[in-house]
Amino acid sequence: MKKILLSSIFFLALIIVLAIFYLSTIGFETDKFNSLLEKNITSNVPNTKIKLNKIKIKINIKNLSFFVTTSKPNLQFYNNSINLKKIDAYVDLRSLLIGNPIIDKVNISSDEIDIKEIKNIAKYSKPSNLKRFFLNEVENGKTSFNLELNLKNNDIYSYEINGVVKNFLTNIQNINLKKTSFVYSIKKNSGEIDNIRGNLNGFQINSGKVEFNNSKVLRINGNIESDLNLDKISVEKIIKK
Repeated sequence: MKKILLSSIFFLALIIVLAIFYLSTIGFETDKFNSLLEKNITSNVPNTKIKLNKIKIKINIKNLSFFVTTSKPNLQFYNNSINLKKIDAYVDLRSLLIGNPIIDKVNISSDEIDIKEIKNIAKYSKPSNLKRFFLNEVENGKTSFNLELNLKNNDIYSYEINGVVKNFLTNIQNINLKKTSFVYSIKKNSGEIDNIRGNLNGFQINSGKVEFNNSKVLRINGNIESDLNLDKISVEKIIKK
């Protein structure tokens, strides 16, 4: 009897381990979450259309949470396609078990996107100095991003977007910034641009960082490092009086 009990416990433990391994690596394929995710995204982001491909339920072993994932979704904003790589949606386990899934968090990652494509999307955003600068002064570049959306009752209450920009080109009055790359992180009222490398009016930028906070009054600070020791003539080449 004892031997049978131990064998049963061992067999059950083996099934659980194999199930966890399967769900953490391969995942269980289903279409039950397609309409929920599509409705959630389109209701929170107006003028958006999305069509999801096959969805898989997986387990995040680090925090023992369930999430659904889909690759290469078809997303359009004002009929402009956005080249996405993957969408992961973390689902509350209790809500999943009772058949009324509630999404706690959504992670959206993109493939590399040309900045000219983003301009076609940005022109529909609310008027701002940042929008005017982006549309009028930024000429070229490529970017990829990871967007994290935190939800409560399936509504977005906070977000964070991180990404990389390459081959950035802009002309601001007498300032010409080209062949520039950097990483960025933006939240609702703050953000930073780090690891800035590029060419500023012919001078090489080796490192730089810019931070901003817009919670009450817009505050910006940062620094740029270069191997060059700039004299007055060199400075006047960068910023003409």
